[in-house]
Amino acid sequence: MTMAENKWTAHGAVLILAWVLCGCVDAAARPVADGRQAGQEAVQGLTVPDVRRDSTFPEFSIATCLNRTVGKSQGMDIHRDRVFCIQDGGTALVFDLKARTGEPLATFPLGSKRAGNHSNTANFGVETAAGASFPLLYVSIGKAGDEQEFECNVESVTEKDGQFSSECVQVIRMDQSQYQARGLQPIWGCPNWLVDKERRHLWAFSAIKRTLVAATGDMATNKYVATKFRIPALSEGRLVVLTAADVLDQVVFDFDTYITQGGCMKDGRIYYAYGFGKNGTRTPSRIRAYDTDTRSIVTRLELEDYVTEELEDLSVYGDKLYVNTNSAYLYEVDGKFVVGGKGSGKAR
Repeated sequence: MTMAENKWTAHGAVLILAWVLCGCVDAAARPVADGRQAGQEAVQGLTVPDVRRDSTFPEFSIATCLNRTVGKSQGMDIHRDRVFCIQDGGTALVFDLKARTGEPLATFPLGSKRAGNHSNTANFGVETAAGASFPLLYVSIGKAGDEQEFECNVESVTEKDGQFSSECVQVIRMDQSQYQARGLQPIWGCPNWLVDKERRHLWAFSAIKRTLVAATGDMATNKYVATKFRIPALSEGRLVVLTAADVLDQVVFDFDTYITQGGCMKDGRIYYAYGFGKNGTRTPSRIRAYDTDTRSIVTRLELEDYVTEELEDLSVYGDKLYVNTNSAYLYEVDGKFVVGGKGSGKAR
């Protein structure tokens, strides 16, 4: 692994690390041929904004973690140093986080593979099916207008002799028909299902209105909505419908950025990615952290000068936040804000 850059801004607040994987061409030698490479060159040239002004967390680093030979993916999560990247339609790619090589260890179809399964967010849970090699994987549909857009497919993944397979063992569906009658806030659609493994809850994250600029308009007219449920056990059956009676809590957050992508949870905090990643637009790459206890936004990261690709999904693993994009690149963000340590900087 080569460290191509290691420099500080004049403010001493932000460290930008552009890491290049073993076996890859040095990033400084790459031609600027597309938006991703142009953005990377800007980082290496230290086009760095005053993040103390732009972001609520004053110190973080961002690095290229994987340069994958197989491109675009949507949902992503990590377990036992295996990075699971799910492509639109439901094909899973597995990478080795420790080796940091771009070649996938395996490629396999989800049990829920179909054209309408956008696989927008992927989160490992806490229960493991009998005979499975990994905890249950919760995959959000995330496709607007699809007949199953309010559903989450629960996958049981097995590895044997390096071969992976997956079976859809449960479907979780949100039913909002009684929300207003019970004083709950309905969402427009496409809930992203997030597993809080530490507290053993399942949250559905979306917004009152669709988060496209044209659909939301003035930010003051929209809100982000997080709805808390139990994590259904496999013993509850193949189909579990969560209604208003199943809601344990609901938190409404201020809307301060467009374009929901994917996210994850750790110990009561939601980490979420936003934007289409295009510099100079109203939809740049952004990350927000929401505290469901204080019911507030606790971290804002403005990444438009670092990541020009479209962010797709996030995973907290160890003391880092891993950021999946719609390109070959997976990033890691290091900073105390990612561990939910209430400012201590220690993993909880």
